[in-house]
Amino acid sequence: MLKFLARGTALAAMIATSSLAHAETLKMWGPEQITEPLVAQLWNGIKADFERANPDVTVEFMPPTGTISNGAVQAAIQSDAGPDVILTNSGIGRISVVKNAKQVMPLTEQYEKRGWKDQIYPWLYTELKGQFGGEIYEVPDGLDALGIWYHKDIFAQAGWKIPATWAEFETLMKAIEETGLQPIAIGPRTPGSAGHLFGNLLQSASGKEVIGKALRREVAFDDPSIAAGAVRLQKLVEAGYIKKEMAGLDLDGASRLWFNKRAAMFVAGPWFTANARKAGYDLANAGYAPMPSDIKGAAIPTGGVGWSWLVPVNSKQPELAMKWIDFMLSDAVMKKRAQDPASTMIYPREIPGVEPPTPVLKDIFAAAAGGVGYNPSVYLPGTVLDTYFQVIQGLISGQIGGEDGMKQLQAKMAEAK
Repeated sequence: MLKFLARGTALAAMIATSSLAHAETLKMWGPEQITEPLVAQLWNGIKADFERANPDVTVEFMPPTGTISNGAVQAAIQSDAGPDVILTNSGIGRISVVKNAKQVMPLTEQYEKRGWKDQIYPWLYTELKGQFGGEIYEVPDGLDALGIWYHKDIFAQAGWKIPATWAEFETLMKAIEETGLQPIAIGPRTPGSAGHLFGNLLQSASGKEVIGKALRREVAFDDPSIAAGAVRLQKLVEAGYIKKEMAGLDLDGASRLWFNKRAAMFVAGPWFTANARKAGYDLANAGYAPMPSDIKGAAIPTGGVGWSWLVPVNSKQPELAMKWIDFMLSDAVMKKRAQDPASTMIYPREIPGVEPPTPVLKDIFAAAAGGVGYNPSVYLPGTVLDTYFQVIQGLISGQIGGEDGMKQLQAKMAEAK
């Protein structure tokens, strides 16, 4: 009997040891708003689904302390307790920082091996292949689509609508300003907010193709064909349609102006639904439209890759990280996220049959269905971004003109590698 018990105990120990040997923990950085109950509910459900499909795996969320822009992602990678897989805001400017520091793995081989190339829009795969000589370091999780948000009730009561042409848009802003409302709110102390409006103005004035050439250095930023958008911003400030005092606002301050209906319009992406929820704003009253343009085809949202998956070079579970990305790209997970009330973005491929959780997201999905233009904030080299945002701040505060601002930007581009 004693021998039987001893053999049983030994067997149990062997099973436990074997189980521990196969147990794996995947440390995941993000998502950014995991502390919000609605977001946490969605992601905890995804985590549970993954763990059910992989019984020996535990997923451990690491709430992010920041982004690549403020160095938090780099610091996390450098620590020995860093994540195995990272979800962070991206774009070539930010990815260049961690790629040049050799902190993230090239993933091009995985695109072929795991079929990721067929799980994102073809134009998106082409765009990624063209960024670093054919090597890809990110897997897009979400795209941005930046356009004009407006209050449906205010516009309906005044008989206003977002027009088709720039001249009509200036007339609309004049009519709004005469009622005492701020036509457009902007918070340029937050770089993203500054870039969202400015990128829209550049594309409206020059068109997507020309902005793309400037970002590829085929046209100088101080060329009149590009500087026109900066001159437009200068004129909007001079006309009082954008108040110089807004130079002191950040994203939160400018958002409050809009949520409290002291401003008629705001330029933002689908992620603004999360800000609206936190502010208690009725999303059924939010309208969305691309920035008007006199150029055929230019009235589309600006945007680009907003969020991406990265795998650190020192990931302790690189194969498991790839498995997690496989899971996130699956139809089931992508559809679950797109229809969840916490959804705040456009996904990297078309998802047939999806019903967005809010009317404004449905409008954004429809506006972006034919593709998006370029938001320079995520395409410019990292070393140029500070100058880009400072130029926008200078234009809004009335300290520089549009042409001079773009000369400063071009000078910085010439220095950048």
